[in-house]
Amino acid sequence: MRNVVVITGPAGCGLSSAEYVFEELGYYVVKNAPSDSTRAVMQVLIDKNVKDIAFVAHIRSITKVLAAFKEFKDINFRFILLNTSEEELNKRFALTRNVHPRSVLDKVDPAEAISRDVKNTLDVIPEADFYIDTTSLTVKQLRTKLYKYLSNVEEDKITSINFISFGIKNGIPQGIDEFLDVRAIPNPYWVEQLRLLTGEDQPVIDYMQSFEATQEIIDGIVRYLEQQIKLVQKTGRGSYTIGIACSGGQHRSVYVANYLTNHFSKEYRTHVVHRDIPSKQDE
Repeated sequence: MRNVVVITGPAGCGLSSAEYVFEELGYYVVKNAPSDSTRAVMQVLIDKNVKDIAFVAHIRSITKVLAAFKEFKDINFRFILLNTSEEELNKRFALTRNVHPRSVLDKVDPAEAISRDVKNTLDVIPEADFYIDTTSLTVKQLRTKLYKYLSNVEEDKITSINFISFGIKNGIPQGIDEFLDVRAIPNPYWVEQLRLLTGEDQPVIDYMQSFEATQEIIDGIVRYLEQQIKLVQKTGRGSYTIGIACSGGQHRSVYVANYLTNHFSKEYRTHVVHRDIPSKQDE
């Protein structure tokens, strides 16, 4: 079943933070598309077999957007509505000095633009499948509510944990939050029949597992990361990327990254990337 979510609310209510949650959960996000194009955009995504779709809609045109989706069958449709008190919205725009989008569209002063947004929001509350008042919420609290509603992720496990294996000789990947060095594990590269294989091949795995040091090193990493990941999860961030390094990024780091991904997938959302593993297409 295709999952389609429409989310809206007054400008300044936290829609940008909500948008990141959808992206982190793998949704294709359509933001502020003209209301008259909703049907056409949706049909294109259906034709391309996109399974999870999120429309971030302007509250000004939400009635037209919702009407368009009533024509589509065989979709799991949900409408999420965010709201914030008018007083709080005025404070937020005064603090950030951002231009209110409706002030430009409707050619009214910011206070009137905010008032119109709030009125439109109140009008569609009865149609919402999930309603969140963000007036007193932190960004983390908003993200947590959305994660729990969209994916049943536990409150303290909303951060995606990403592992990336790489070779030190090729440089440290950009964007990682920390990296761990596993070069103390015996190197399969020096075994001629293993040299062209990778850390995903069983002969290489068997070779590394034949040394007690391999599991001792991995166990130490697991103990450290169990505590570190718990602390990271408390921050409510969207993702945390851990690099696993060896000399060439082909054997040891690949095996360890896969091991850690599998181990932590039992509790968290995990992903793995092997930056320097030889491509099968290159063989």
